[in-house]
Amino acid sequence: MRTKLLILCYVVLLACGNKDKVPQGILPKDTMVSFLIDVYIAEGKVQNLRVPRDSAIAIFDVYEQKLLEKHGINKDTYVKSMSYYYDHPQKLELIYETVLDSLNLKEQQLREKKEEDVKLEEDKKKPTKER
Repeated sequence: MRTKLLILCYVVLLACGNKDKVPQGILPKDTMVSFLIDVYIAEGKVQNLRVPRDSAIAIFDVYEQKLLEKHGINKDTYVKSMSYYYDHPQKLELIYETVLDSLNLKEQQLREKKEEDVKLEEDKKKPTKER
């Protein structure tokens, strides 16, 4: 009986100790975040093209393939990883929180740069005395 209790405690400790680890063959959180950021930026670019849906899907497929190559990810590994994270919603939520924060930061930086560019253009148009 004591041996069974010790084995049970050992199994519980092992299960608790590996909460942040992902199985072999699954993309780690940082890789998923980096890839998904690029995916959502690519989706935005395709959406801004304002082409028919079937054309947009074809264009996005090309983008996706290039992004997989850029990140050194195999399509099957990506699909398997997404399936794993769908089965572990707490881990998926952490990934998407990071993705969303990163995209919001990029958007804010782009807005600030655009405002700076507009201000520079306005300053160029002003007569020399007003500067």
